[in-house]
Amino acid sequence: MLAVFFRSIGLHFMWFVRSLVPGQHAHAPLGWKRLVFLLIGFPLFCALQLLHWLGLLLDELLFRGYRKVQIDAPVFISGIPRSGTTFVHRTIAADTEQFTSVSTWEALLAPSITQRKIIRGCATLDRACGSPIARLVDGLAAKIVGDFNDIHEVDPSAPEEDYLWLLPAGSCFILLMAFPFSPWLKRTGLLEEMAEAERQQLIDFYLNCIKKHLYCTEGGRRFLSKNAAFASWVEPLAERLPDARFILCVREPETGLSSQLSSLKSARSLFSTDTDGTWTAATFTEIFAKNLSCLAEVTGHAQSQQMAVIDQGDLRQDPRGILEQALKRIEVSCAPRLTEVLHRIEPHAKSSHRHHSEATRSENNEIDVCLKQPYQIVLQSNLRVRPAPN
Repeated sequence: MLAVFFRSIGLHFMWFVRSLVPGQHAHAPLGWKRLVFLLIGFPLFCALQLLHWLGLLLDELLFRGYRKVQIDAPVFISGIPRSGTTFVHRTIAADTEQFTSVSTWEALLAPSITQRKIIRGCATLDRACGSPIARLVDGLAAKIVGDFNDIHEVDPSAPEEDYLWLLPAGSCFILLMAFPFSPWLKRTGLLEEMAEAERQQLIDFYLNCIKKHLYCTEGGRRFLSKNAAFASWVEPLAERLPDARFILCVREPETGLSSQLSSLKSARSLFSTDTDGTWTAATFTEIFAKNLSCLAEVTGHAQSQQMAVIDQGDLRQDPRGILEQALKRIEVSCAPRLTEVLHRIEPHAKSSHRHHSEATRSENNEIDVCLKQPYQIVLQSNLRVRPAPN
């Protein structure tokens, strides 16, 4: 953990210093809005990460028992972004008798056991007083999130992507939108390009976060994760957790990439980076292509009961049937609670998120080949679940 801590300190310092050098990176111009972020927002963010590290240190002194926790038969939902991972995750996570997932507030505010116990204690006192703080937090969250809810529903208590646990480690992929010049942040989404020692340290950090979560969870439930940016993590996690199960969600790459680029506009605006979107388009096209290649490779040799592949088109056509088949393939039992949840599934409402695939089209046919060929390989895998014939 010390290696991860010192690397994180160095990364945050480097990002700050390099950002303040005018003209250092064409896609992170030093305008007034970015200066406000760097001089006010970023120091507050760093202070929060130091609080997280203090909590993690106290865990080693007060709650060392978390190290003995076994991560038994976890279920990981991954694939490519904008392919239905959130729907799949929140549907399965509704079975709280069988599964446990990290919530948004836990991922952002309490990666340590110490922080979680303190916040839960404060929440108990708040409820005794009529929940004034909870209402204030919910109101602030709604204002901050704004229209982003049309793209990805944000709820402090809802199950969320646990790659946010990697923020203290300086290794959360979304930070790439704030610091587009960081090769380290890009490698967190392309794990195979990371040095072996660094990769294992980062996976160790993530697995310890899961253990801490399970340490605070009652009932011996299975851990359920969703990380659409973890396509390159699937094989390393499968090696470290042989009894893990994976649901891999994919989508026609041109529309998936278009939706992803559209969803990142708010992040580009927030951090004042890549004003014309050219860097984002080029970078995420490369990441999509490499991650689809990772999925094509891993699905080619995975055991049939270890993984299930879901295409978003199939999911929209028959969400209940597809999920039932996927769970059956990875040998997850449909307990009464999960069966009830599945039978309440309604056909997908049309998303209010609008994007134009024309914006992602490249004149270079090689790019299309790099995206579509691995996607077709994944679709042809015998791990794919399909709608029942009419």
